[in-house]
Amino acid sequence: MRFQGNDRTAHAIIATLIMTAGFTIGDGFLTPSHAIPAKQATTMPAFQLAQTTPTLTERPDQIDTCRGVGNSALAIYKNTGLNGVIGTAPANSSVTLTGVFGPDIAQIRLPKVGWVSSPLLKTDCSGTPPEGGLPSDLDTNPKYCRRLRSSQTDGSAYSDLDSGLVARNAPNGDIQFVGDTNQPDGPARAAIVRFPGRASDIQDAAYRRWIRVKYIGVLGTPRLGWVTNGPTGTNRNIATCF
Repeated sequence: MRFQGNDRTAHAIIATLIMTAGFTIGDGFLTPSHAIPAKQATTMPAFQLAQTTPTLTERPDQIDTCRGVGNSALAIYKNTGLNGVIGTAPANSSVTLTGVFGPDIAQIRLPKVGWVSSPLLKTDCSGTPPEGGLPSDLDTNPKYCRRLRSSQTDGSAYSDLDSGLVARNAPNGDIQFVGDTNQPDGPARAAIVRFPGRASDIQDAAYRRWIRVKYIGVLGTPRLGWVTNGPTGTNRNIATCF
């Protein structure tokens, strides 16, 4: 904007008003008399998730003690946050504690090392199996006695069982080996095994029926494992004891 005219008084009054408004007159043009500060950027603090780690306590009096499982299978988790199911303890079975506890959680070592929800455990093992989910009288009660069929006792149709059976850690799972060797372990020819006989100890997988038994391994020590009892839906390889 350029001013024209010869009235100096009018020019002086206008100039005063313009400078009061924050402008100066330079070469006949209006320019700001001071810098206008730029809008300052607002930096928001980064959002951080709170990381919580439960306080764990070891109770020596609870190491290797037993707790019962209720009428529903108990999930076993890989961490204290109860995330990632790595196995289950069958209904009406039991678990063995390590003695380590946290808020509403407990660590177990049997039937599998992991973490469980402690409010779901019974306060004792009364009426529940103490050994990895097995009945307390498994070794003595005749109703749990089973034998591996053989050609000598059951005929030539069972000659395939004369070399015994290979035990696995789960139905159609990893093979159990003798110590640190590559030799498969399992019940030998015509061996006596102990079978709990519950629904949770019988599963069909990979077109075969599997049962969980307690057997004497090659090294002479008792072991728990899954052996095949024939094709899916059949009970061929294991018979009741005489």
